[in-house]
Amino acid sequence: MRQQGFTLIELIVVMLVMAVLAAYVGTRWSFGDATVSAQAEQLARDLRHTQMLAMQQGRTLRLEATGGGYRVTDGASVISDPATQQNFIQTLDNGVSLGGGPIEFDSMGRPVSGGSLAGAAVSFSLSGSSDTAAVSVAPVTGFVSGP
Repeated sequence: MRQQGFTLIELIVVMLVMAVLAAYVGTRWSFGDATVSAQAEQLARDLRHTQMLAMQQGRTLRLEATGGGYRVTDGASVISDPATQQNFIQTLDNGVSLGGGPIEFDSMGRPVSGGSLAGAAVSFSLSGSSDTAAVSVAPVTGFVSGP
């Protein structure tokens, strides 16, 4: 009679292959790097969202960096995001820091500075443990690019 199943040698070989693959993936994937990139993409989406809200509401809105994130104000107070019905405040995670800005969008969605059209691109820089990402807003058109 022959018994079916795996031999000890086969199990050891499979476990060895899995260990090698896990070691390879662990060295290639860094949690902090993915976080910086993901949060830079979220910032770019929120810049576009702020631009659309300024056009929809017909008023100037400002996105500015805070200590650990950013917020959108109407110049005096934080606005409520119609999509979430919450204050438009975003906190950055995992030690990611934000520098640059602020930026204002007028009622036509154009970037402005001091009441006149912005003459230069406005940049934001996100940095984490081992990675950085940049998001910028083009003058005149307000085109958001990055990361």
